[in-house]
Amino acid sequence: MKKVLIVDDVKLLREIHKRYLSSSQVDVLTAENGEEALDITRSEKPDLIIMDRYMPKMDGLACCIAIKADPSIAHIPVIMATNASQKDDAEEYFRSGAADFLSKPIEAKTFLDMVRKYLPEIDRRAPRVTEAVEVKIVAEDSQCTAVTGDMSQNGAFAVTDMNVSVNEELKFSFKLPGKEVPIEVQGRVVWLKKEGDAPGFGIEFIRVTGPGLPMLRSGELKEFLQSKIKN
Repeated sequence: MKKVLIVDDVKLLREIHKRYLSSSQVDVLTAENGEEALDITRSEKPDLIIMDRYMPKMDGLACCIAIKADPSIAHIPVIMATNASQKDDAEEYFRSGAADFLSKPIEAKTFLDMVRKYLPEIDRRAPRVTEAVEVKIVAEDSQCTAVTGDMSQNGAFAVTDMNVSVNEELKFSFKLPGKEVPIEVQGRVVWLKKEGDAPGFGIEFIRVTGPGLPMLRSGELKEFLQSKIKN
């Protein structure tokens, strides 16, 4: 089983990024600073490291430099995760030996797309559950209320006769059971079903918008779906 090391001094972010990998057959290791990450890297030899830049004791840049200076672990790709995205910062990451970088906040799809560049085994296909949730759909020239036929972390099937076309972008808003604040996403139509008992279309979630931190709202959806799978 492949190993991924997630390094961040913020426990909540470690848990969120760990959840992004929960549907993949991968062993997730965590560390809260660069010193701990360096020790784990030397002992566990992870296949990929995703590391925050700013941490106590040893920051991400210093840790990455130390990893690349050790011949036994220098081959392990390091992805830097940071709140900054300026060009100068990117150049600094690459000089330290990082293979790539991600700008926070990091949504699930962006995170998994990056990880999959280095570990193709990572499964981006989140499990789907049959669940009827009322949704509000807003397109460029129209809007409607529909229900979902099924849902996943990455999209849903909307049961509706609303007239849309493939690749059309629209807004998708829904409340999870027991939640007061709706989850709002920007989506893209990926396929149409015009015949049968339940006409509608499949939508891919592009990004979470609306109130709340996107990664937390995505976490709410994932927890809801996992609870349905377990039941």
